[in-house]
Amino acid sequence: MSISVIFVIKNAIKNGYCFIEALQSCLPFADEIIISEGYSEDGTMDYLQKFLTKSKVPVGIYQDRWEDKSYVGEAITKVSEINVDRATCDWVYLLQADEIIHEKLVACIKNVSNMPQYNSVMFGFNHFIKAWAPDKNPAYKEAIRMVRRKSNPILKGDAWSFYVAMPVYASNFLPQKIFHFPWVFPKTDDIKHIEHSNIYQNIPEYQEKMRMACRNLYTEKIPYPVDPNYDDFPELAKRFVGALEYTLPEDYR
Repeated sequence: MSISVIFVIKNAIKNGYCFIEALQSCLPFADEIIISEGYSEDGTMDYLQKFLTKSKVPVGIYQDRWEDKSYVGEAITKVSEINVDRATCDWVYLLQADEIIHEKLVACIKNVSNMPQYNSVMFGFNHFIKAWAPDKNPAYKEAIRMVRRKSNPILKGDAWSFYVAMPVYASNFLPQKIFHFPWVFPKTDDIKHIEHSNIYQNIPEYQEKMRMACRNLYTEKIPYPVDPNYDDFPELAKRFVGALEYTLPEDYR
């Protein structure tokens, strides 16, 4: 069965998203990639065009105006829904610009797409908040990111998950988690925090956790785990582990 990957991006350079690695991580299983670009003002579109020329997978790049919403998440959801409608494959995989799909997941994603008994796939997540160690109390530990296109999928929140399309292939059957890098580079954290601050406005515990993370951030470097083990990181992420800011891969600079 075929898989469409949908992707929404705006001002990736300014916000320090590892968007090139994110896109590269889906290439081994994607049959098409559909990108919605929000009229960036920082050169993001130029790099997406370069990705298109390098990709052996068909890539469609569309430009969509982000409507004024009460928070950025609503705009992300809106254009993600548009991308779902653009998809032509049997399955839709929702990929965000600050996360990398581990190479150990590729074979499983392909296998599940050929299992007629499932309508969706739930993935586990490693979230990196102000540190190069996974957050122990994340806002969410799992999310449904892959669904059958004909199941009329509906998105949650800022497109962080689909609503359940039963039956679901459970995350505990998968060999790895998705690596999510939302607030790991201090230089761009203020920008991203402002843009995302209202998404979780009804979760006081999450807001307090973010405040604690800000207070605990070292000014010289990001705190490392006591016993760091980066062997399980996706190969595409190892290049920038421990960095204070995201930089593009050498062949994109």
